[in-house]
Amino acid sequence: MKPASYSYNVGLAYAAKARELGDAPALRFPHGTVSYRELDALANQMSQLFAARGLGRHDAIAIVHTKSARSFAAMLGALKLGAAYVCLDEQNPAARARHILTSSLPKLVVGESLRPAVQSAAESQAIALLDLDTPETRNELAAADESKQPDLSTITGSDPAYIMYTSGSTGVPKGVLITHANVLNFASWCRSKFDIDSADVLSNVNPMYFDNSVFDFYAALLNGASIAPVPRELATNPAAMIAQLERAGCTIWFSVPSQLMYLMTLKVLSAASLPAIRVFLFGGEGYPKPELRKLFALFGSRSRLVNVYGPTECTCICSAWDVLPADLDGEGLVTLGPIADNFAMLVLAESDRPAAQGETGELCLLGPQVGLGYVNDRERTDAVFGKNPLNAAWHERMYRTGDLVKLRPDGALDFIGRKDNQIKHLGYRIELEEIEAALHQVEGVTQSAVLYKAGRRGAKLLVAYLATDREISGQDVRSELARLLPPYMIPQHFVMRSALPKNANGKVDRIALESEQIRV
Repeated sequence: MKPASYSYNVGLAYAAKARELGDAPALRFPHGTVSYRELDALANQMSQLFAARGLGRHDAIAIVHTKSARSFAAMLGALKLGAAYVCLDEQNPAARARHILTSSLPKLVVGESLRPAVQSAAESQAIALLDLDTPETRNELAAADESKQPDLSTITGSDPAYIMYTSGSTGVPKGVLITHANVLNFASWCRSKFDIDSADVLSNVNPMYFDNSVFDFYAALLNGASIAPVPRELATNPAAMIAQLERAGCTIWFSVPSQLMYLMTLKVLSAASLPAIRVFLFGGEGYPKPELRKLFALFGSRSRLVNVYGPTECTCICSAWDVLPADLDGEGLVTLGPIADNFAMLVLAESDRPAAQGETGELCLLGPQVGLGYVNDRERTDAVFGKNPLNAAWHERMYRTGDLVKLRPDGALDFIGRKDNQIKHLGYRIELEEIEAALHQVEGVTQSAVLYKAGRRGAKLLVAYLATDREISGQDVRSELARLLPPYMIPQHFVMRSALPKNANGKVDRIALESEQIRV
């Protein structure tokens, strides 16, 4: 008899929830619901399709996620095999898709009605394709045994669960490896912090290739709640999106602040909107206090408004601060709050000495939500994942966030800025150097600098300053960038010059450019 082994993995946790909850809804679509039992059965069938194509423990699989039941089941099916999944944006430029596939090295790319660009990227890397919409695949899926679950006993908490890509300072995105243990610890913290149970319905307005979606998926399905997925076509129709979430009875909302500000600008949100929402979570970028006051005026009397923070490298969220009226005085940003109680943290000043209270230092995180590093990228992993410099007794893993903070007397952290040129725009973490690297691939561009600046109404914009050796328009550059970058990384404003200002070291003078006003 095979000896019993200790298993600590997401597939096991979800299968247990499916047995417990049965016909309770897991996914709430506009056209109907999918129960916990049905999603588990479909995940079992998916795992058999993947296994038949050689996929197993420690392999990677790329999923072109369309927010269908089969897409969600593909994620769970991969986890049940011990494979790590990476969600792809079907609208990714071909070059970006190729890089993600080249660095994550999946054995299989799976999706529905796969686009030619995705097929081309996979074929260029000799990666097998599985189109779920072909008659052959549909028949194979239907014939698979929905009750046959893979052996989950060999999958451990330290095995990778997913790969999430973020922008990279070298001009290419980097894939963060997060483990099963990271996810399970995160889901447990979410349950206690936000009182999530089977009565809750979580919105899923976040794309599945975006870090915020980790909360939507795991905080719901590992805690017995359901998800209301918002497909791409509804995300561009704000009124229809809000109507869908109201019909689904959403109780918890999570998005970037930009989305809430956009909905309020369009007057899609009113005090009567989303009546079942008991918690509004927002994070991924700062929420300016003047705009946050407007949200609080609508919903503050009936719902928790929670400002959350967390890097992709540490499983989505590591702090949550309930906004109170006193937090809304003045300008700037609300505090990040104290770090979650399942984390440890250090605030390090220069030479890795502990920052004094009120002194600015780099936030460094330790604990069970810190991921493994960057997939197939030892150099960048070693640069930010390493040993706690204050612990000489043993190796204690630490992640250097690059975020500058100040520690307040009450233990809360105030965000000050970044050590580098990384910014958060529309919730996406972006290295400005990656945009500049793409700009230098545009014919005629000789110099570039990308800044994140406030426009006339205070909203932050990506502004590209360009020196060119021929006549070229901002629209020309924008069209070229569309081949190289996802839409959220393309600057909203272009300033053309014959040359860019230089500082005493001969580098582009970013301080001078920062001081210039823009009329947008």
